[in-house]
Amino acid sequence: MKIGSKIYAIVGLMGLVAVAIGGMAGYTITQYNQRLDALENAAERAHKGERLNRYVTAVVMESRGIYASPTTEEATPFAEGIMRFLDQIDELLAEWRPMVDAEGLAAFDAVVARAAEFRGFRTETARLGREVDPASANAQGNNQENRANRRAYQGEIDAVVERDQQRLADIKADIETFQSRMALLIGAVVVFGLMAGAGVAAYIGTAQLSRPIRRLTETMKTLADGHLDADVPFAGRKDEIGEMAAAVEVFKQNGIKVRELNAQEAALQAKSADLQTSIAEVVSSAVRGNFERRITKDYDDADLNRFAASVNELVTSVDSGIAEVRRVVASLAEGDLTQAMEGSFQGAFAELQQNVNTTMSTLRTALREVRITSDTIGSNTVELRSAADDLSRRTEQQAASLEETSAALDEITATVRESTERAQEASRMVDEARRSTEQSTKVVAEAVSAMSRIEQASGEIGQIISLIDEIAFQTNLLALNAGVEAARAGEAGRGFAVVAQEVRELAQRSATAAKDIKDLITKSGEEVSTGVRLVTATGEALDTIQNHVVHINEHVHSIASAAGEQSTGLSEINTAMNQMDQVTQRNAAMVEETTAATHRLSAESSNLTKLISRFKVEGGTGVREADGYSASVPSPAHALGRRVAGAFGGVVAAE
Repeated sequence: MKIGSKIYAIVGLMGLVAVAIGGMAGYTITQYNQRLDALENAAERAHKGERLNRYVTAVVMESRGIYASPTTEEATPFAEGIMRFLDQIDELLAEWRPMVDAEGLAAFDAVVARAAEFRGFRTETARLGREVDPASANAQGNNQENRANRRAYQGEIDAVVERDQQRLADIKADIETFQSRMALLIGAVVVFGLMAGAGVAAYIGTAQLSRPIRRLTETMKTLADGHLDADVPFAGRKDEIGEMAAAVEVFKQNGIKVRELNAQEAALQAKSADLQTSIAEVVSSAVRGNFERRITKDYDDADLNRFAASVNELVTSVDSGIAEVRRVVASLAEGDLTQAMEGSFQGAFAELQQNVNTTMSTLRTALREVRITSDTIGSNTVELRSAADDLSRRTEQQAASLEETSAALDEITATVRESTERAQEASRMVDEARRSTEQSTKVVAEAVSAMSRIEQASGEIGQIISLIDEIAFQTNLLALNAGVEAARAGEAGRGFAVVAQEVRELAQRSATAAKDIKDLITKSGEEVSTGVRLVTATGEALDTIQNHVVHINEHVHSIASAAGEQSTGLSEINTAMNQMDQVTQRNAAMVEETTAATHRLSAESSNLTKLISRFKVEGGTGVREADGYSASVPSPAHALGRRVAGAFGGVVAAE
């Protein structure tokens, strides 16, 4: 069996173990999914049973709400709640039925029948509470028979729920048992498969591969040391190790044959060494440039003599070819391009002859064209140099003008910016004046109002003074009457007469003071009236000033906005002029570099013309005389110079 087949056998065994493990894993997953589906079904059924219990309890609580309601209006929401929960019970039973297995179907049908009976009874309760009165509903539903029916209904629901819960617990226990059993089974298969694969691999790797290879390796080392009598093991095997043993045997036989040939070659080694010495002398002479040395010895061997003759023929052929090439190259070194290789050559020298002759012909043609082009370049370079000089001068002038314009524009921009700042400051001052005028107008209005109130108070004080004057007049009259009565009383009324006299004098002084106050109040009222007129006039003047200040503020704002826009525009123009100035400066620098390069090109063109004129192409004449060349060649650069000068506003020199 081949080594590959043995390895494939190991891989196949491990593959079978992997397939077995994969099959068991697939079976485990399938069974586990089935049990999980059953578990989910049982859990869902148990959950629906709990929900059904809650709905039944909710219906009972809504019924109690009807029983406790005093009127049908208050009982109506509870009746609607009963019908809503009854509908939910029907929906829940419809969803639950497909999940019930065959064993629990009878108990579930009993629950459904009891639910229909429960629905009919509670529907009637809701109808009585909503359409008749809560008392009728209470009499119909709140009795021992109804409670016994509800308890029986819930008992049937609990029985179904307990069965589903028991089923759920059984499924959980079955899943745990299945998990443990399959884990042990898969672990055992994995351990057994790995052990079997490792044992087979160890046997094949040691007994069938490693040990035979080590023995062959030792045998090959023995043969390599020169012991060709050693036996080669495993030569009869049918696998790769047998093929390796056969190869080692071939190596052994070849070693024996080589040892026999070495004896035959030893005789020729001395003659070969002498031939090599002679060849080395000839080659060394050829390397030094001397091709006259030849091999003249006879080696008593046809092959060696033929090899020596071939070396001599080679040196002769190389000597003749190199001599002809030396002649042509010597004429080329003197500037004579009319020479060519002559003679009959073969092989590489024939190709060399053709290449040298073609090279000389091509070089003659190229030098003619180069001379023509060099003269054309020289003529055009002179014109291009003149145009570049003019362009450089104009560019410098334009750069200087643009720099002065940029500086003037900078000053204008600074002036406009300063004017803008002053206009904005004036606008702020006008705003402050407008606000001050508005405040002054408010103050004047308040002053006018205060003056009006003062004028009104003066009038009221005048009335009070008139009243005081009247009181003083009456007091004086009463005092006069009292004096008369005291005079009539005689001695008994003398003290009263004194008092009456004092009262009379006091009344007179009060009348005099009231008159003086009245006069002062009258003058004050006149002054206040005058102040009111003046303050009113001041308010009107301030209103007029305010209106003018508002118009001035609008104009100043417009001026400030326009100045700002002008400043922004001038800043943008200034930026553009600065950029143009920078670009023009760079263009001027480039033009100067171009001018310098043009001058250098003109000088190099003159040098090139001088160098080419040294070569002789045919008939003993130079390139210019041989081709009838004329220096009057139209300048293709003249039009370019004219366009460049026109672009910068220059004038092209007349042709």
